[in-house]
This record gives sequence, C-alpha cells and structure tokens, in this order.
Amino acid sequence: MTSHSQRHARLSFVMTAVALSAAAVGIGWAIGQLRKHREPTPTFAPRPVASKRGALLYQTTCANCHGPDGRGDGVSAVTLKPPPRDFAARPWRFEPTKESIRRVILTGIPSTAMPASQGILAEADLDVLVEHVYELAMSRPSVAYEPSADEQLLKAAGFVNLQGADPPTLTATDVTGRVTKLTDLKGKMVIVNFWGTTCAHCLKEMPSLRNLEAEYSARGLTILYVCADADDPKDAQALLDKHVPGTRGLTEETGLGLARFEVQTLPTIWIIGPDGKAIGRTSGAMNWHSPDLLNLIDRWLPQPDR
Repeated sequence: MTSHSQRHARLSFVMTAVALSAAAVGIGWAIGQLRKHREPTPTFAPRPVASKRGALLYQTTCANCHGPDGRGDGVSAVTLKPPPRDFAARPWRFEPTKESIRRVILTGIPSTAMPASQGILAEADLDVLVEHVYELAMSRPSVAYEPSADEQLLKAAGFVNLQGADPPTLTATDVTGRVTKLTDLKGKMVIVNFWGTTCAHCLKEMPSLRNLEAEYSARGLTILYVCADADDPKDAQALLDKHVPGTRGLTEETGLGLARFEVQTLPTIWIIGPDGKAIGRTSGAMNWHSPDLLNLIDRWLPQPDR
C-alpha cells in the first residue's frame, strides 16, 4: 500500500471513530431526555453548590481520618490514638453545634491528632466545611458511647486514652553523655516529661513530680525529664540543679523525638506502661498528687508486696 493510501485509510478510520462517538453521545442524550419524562421527579432538592464544595473539602482534609461518611473509619484511623470521632457517637466533648465545630476546626484538639487550621482555610471554605461536618453529625441516629473503666480513669486524670499504642522512638542523652532509650525501660511504668527551660509551669511542678517518683520508684515508676528547648544538655542540667537538685536532665538532640511525641505545648506528658505500650498523653500544668492521677498510677503499676 502506498504512503498516500495508508494516510487515507487512517483518516477514514479516525472519521469513522468520531462519527460513532458522536452517535453514542446523541443516543445517550436521547435516552436521558426520555428518562426525564418517564422517571418521577425526586422529592428532595439537589444539594447547593456550597454543599458540594464542603463535601469536596471534607474528602480532601478530613475523610482520611474520620472516614467518607464521618463514621471514624478513615484509612488512617487504625493508627491514631485516640481514634477519630464517629460523628454520630454521643456524647461529644462539647455540644455539637456549628459554632463548636468551627472552633475545633480552627483550633484543633490538644493531645489528639486533630490539628488546628487557623490561617489555612479561607473563610468561605471554612463556612461550607462546617456545614458539611454538621450535616454528617446530624444525618444519622446518634449512637451512645459507653467508655470503659480505664477510659474513665484516664479522662478523670486529664489524659487522652492511648491504650495499646506503640509509643514513638525516643533516645535521649544526659550531661555525661549517657544515653537512655525508652525501649530499654520495658518492665517499668515510665512518665516522659517534656519540659522547657523557659516554661514556668514546668519548673514549678518539678519538685512535686520528683516526690512522686521517689514515692513510687520501689514499684517500678521512673520519670524521664526531657528538655525540649535546650541544645546543650549542660544548659538543661544547670537549671535542674538549681530548682530540683538530684534530677537527671535529658535532651533529644535530633528533634525527631519531640515531633514524634507531638510536643506542641509544655509540659507534655506521656505515660508508658510496664508492657512498653502507651497508656495516655496530656499537656499543661498538672497536680501530680491528685487522687485521680494516683488512681491512674495504681491501676497500671504492679501492686506492692504485702
């Protein structure tokens, strides 16, 4: 076949394909017109454009954790402690209103995987996202959630429930160069206290924390005092020597440990059980001898010999 004939054959094929495609589109349009006349008109109004925008924003920013329908079953949910909320589960920490949903989206929830979006979302996008989340929260019958005894214990002590989660990797060094790894402390209950040299709350409660450690050390409690804002262990240790002599300060040189433990507010506290699994996480000033906290420690520490 000549080159001219080949080009003519290809051109004929393309034109035939275009004609078939046009015919298919025409047939589809005709069928659609017939259905418009035959099928009953839906009894519900189509969702407004703003709601479609809200659904799109939700799928791109929230569904990975909360799931496509707000059931708390997103692809990342199994790795998150505490797990993402099923929007239908009650009670919430707060009344499920549009105002409270907006506040949580903007400011996040400390000590959880819910991040703050302040300054990230445009106001119009925030409005439609709030509407969509509220719609998901109210579109299904509410489900009563009954926390377990351990969950109630953690909540009463001010901790987020992390039971069963593997804690992040932590390797810290003291002023002598001695290295401490969290994994080496399995068999003990470990309180990891991330503090700061400029954190007044941290330094104020440090003596109480030291007294707690002395009181429970025989039962296997140990506390790691990890300074979050000192590059040189000498700076951290000098401050501890001044305020709480005898306390061994640690620093995490790479900064990766602080990121893994989600240290955003000081102090940040993690409790690790004797089995090496995380128990709970909290942040902010603590009363280290409150009855609720002592009940929490007694629950996971081996009981003393009688």
